Amino acid sequence: MHSSMLRMASTVLLLSGLLVGFGAAEEPASDGPDTGGAKKQATSTTGKQPKRIWAQSYLFCDAPKLEVSEWLTEKPDLEGKFILIEFWRTWCGACKRAVPKLNSFHEKFGKELVVIAITGQPKEVVEAYKGPKMNYYMALDAPPTKVEEQEQEDEEVIKDRGATEQKYGVWGWPHVVLLEPEHHCVIWEGYPDLKGHELTAEKIEKALAIGRKRKEEKK
Repeated sequence: MHSSMLRMASTVLLLSGLLVGFGAAEEPASDGPDTGGAKKQATSTTGKQPKRIWAQSYLFCDAPKLEVSEWLTEKPDLEGKFILIEFWRTWCGACKRAVPKLNSFHEKFGKELVVIAITGQPKEVVEAYKGPKMNYYMALDAPPTKVEEQEQEDEEVIKDRGATEQKYGVWGWPHVVLLEPEHHCVIWEGYPDLKGHELTAEKIEKALAIGRKRKEEKK
């Protein structure tokens, strides 16, 4: 058990270290996501290069369970793959600007990476969305439990926040998390176009390369 925990820690730290401060921006960067008028202060991640995020930080930690009420595309096969989850809103301009980047990740890395867009907005609102086409997987977030609804009432109310989004504490969109396949730990999180901290194809390729090496070592 001890050696297994050490292997898990070394894998996550190696992957996380690779994704910090690597790769030039592919699209124009910006200073923050859309918050829909929420007045909360951005929090900071841990690590050598802390950055602002508009959610609760889970960096280096086990990811909260992805809870889906309905898949709007076919359900993806997540087994043994890296998972990129994007929390988004139909009205969100920053989300629309992020679509080409996420489409490119899906097209380039689709055999090893599953890209999922999830929102707590009603199905009819999502179906009426007129923004750039998302070529990756789309899902509706599960409704929050009574406990989660009470927790939300105790802080600033976020409209259309689902169960998964509530667990991640998201209040700025888009918010992206990248999970590694062995332990489903978060190895990257935040606004993908944040100036100086952009999520790039180079970062993802580095993570996937380590994932491939880990698989080879297990054979």
